[in-house]
Amino acid sequence: MMQKLGNKLQVIIEQEGQEKQKKVSFQNVIDNPAEADILSLGEIMAELSVSDSIFDSVILTSQTRITKEAE
Repeated sequence: MMQKLGNKLQVIIEQEGQEKQKKVSFQNVIDNPAEADILSLGEIMAELSVSDSIFDSVILTSQTRITKEAE
């Protein structure tokens, strides 16, 4: 049996002078979000970060639990 658990977004932001990328996560994202909306969110998060931050990408993860049905 397949059970939908949900979607997650992780916005990746590059920060000048930092080797490590900043990652901002969002839980309980709607199914099939529009690509333009996801990219807009990434841009907004970069603008809200420290100066000289640059939006890099977003990772969308969908989780589904698959279990064996009882016989």
